[in-house]
Parts: sequence; structure tokens; C-alpha cells
Amino acid sequence: MTTLDDLSDNIMKIVSEYKDEIQKELETILDKTADEMLKYIMNNAPRSGKKNAVADSFKKLELGKGIDKTVVIYSKSRGRIIHLIEFGYRHRNGKFIPARAFMRPAYEMFTPEMIDNIKKIIERGNV
Repeated sequence: MTTLDDLSDNIMKIVSEYKDEIQKELETILDKTADEMLKYIMNNAPRSGKKNAVADSFKKLELGKGIDKTVVIYSKSRGRIIHLIEFGYRHRNGKFIPARAFMRPAYEMFTPEMIDNIKKIIERGNV
């Protein structure tokens, strides 16, 4: 015979398992999107042909776990000049260097799909 306590324990167990599955799916989507963005950035960032090209300086850093997980894509060695390349600038001698955007297009290209997938998971429990 099942008591109300047993029933509530079983419901709590099922909800906990469901939460863990959803959390794993969300992490997978986040990792997949970050990998795609990193690949896009590395393919579209300027290459000088030298050893320390801007495109080769980008890294992915994962912070936290579960629902608190954050993924940061950054330039390990060229962080001080990335904004100049992304938005363009005027050199000291007056020459205008045009923008070569590669980070914003990556964000705009991959983020909407990730958000749609997250909405599907929240609504239906899967992608």
C-alpha cells in the first residue's frame, strides 16, 4: 500500500531526474553553440600569416556548472586590440582603418538558434 509520503517522494524523484536531464541538454546546447561561435571567429578573424595571428589567439573558457554555467570566448594574447579590429579606428597618422567585424556576426548568427532550442526544451522537455 502506498502512502502519500511515498507518492510525494516518487514525484520528487521523478522531477529531480527530469531536472538533471534538462540541465544536461542545456549544457550541451551551450557548449555546441560556443564551439560553433569559436570556430566562426577563428575562421573570420584577421590572419597576418605570422605565428601569433589574431585568429589563433581566441580561447573558450567555461565558468561554473549546471544552470550557473557561463562560456566566455576571448582573445588570450590580443585582447587590447580586438575592439579596434571589430569596430575600425583612425590611426595616429590620420589613416582610417575600416572595421572587420567577426565577433558580432558570430553572436548574431548562432545565438537565435540557441535561444530557440532553449525555449523548446523549456516548453516540451527536449529539442
